[in-house]
Amino acid sequence: MPFVLVVGATIKCAHGGTLPVIAGDPLHTVNGKGIILSGKEIGLQFLAPAPGVLSPCPANNNGVAAPCKTTKATTGIATSFFIGGIPVLLDTATGATASAAGLGTWSVSSAGQTKLTAR
Repeated sequence: MPFVLVVGATIKCAHGGTLPVIAGDPLHTVNGKGIILSGKEIGLQFLAPAPGVLSPCPANNNGVAAPCKTTKATTGIATSFFIGGIPVLLDTATGATASAAGLGTWSVSSAGQTKLTAR
């Protein structure tokens, strides 16, 4: 069963950019880390020096940096675990990315925890 994402979970774009998810629910935690609700993955940019970017996206458009930006998850959204009516994100989450270099994809590298699972 997939792990629930928490603050510190990392996502990567298809070009190799990596960043942590830093916005979670502070009232619902696993090991003190807020659980990530669906929608919190939207608009994250793999651009240094954005907060916490571990590896910036190297995508470019005619030699100009064009780092990926995440869109809403299309998979990996829980069907059995909701907080305030909003589903949580799972380590199977994926979605599209957008940039001036064209469309791409993002996926989860690490859930940020290995205790809580959901469907």
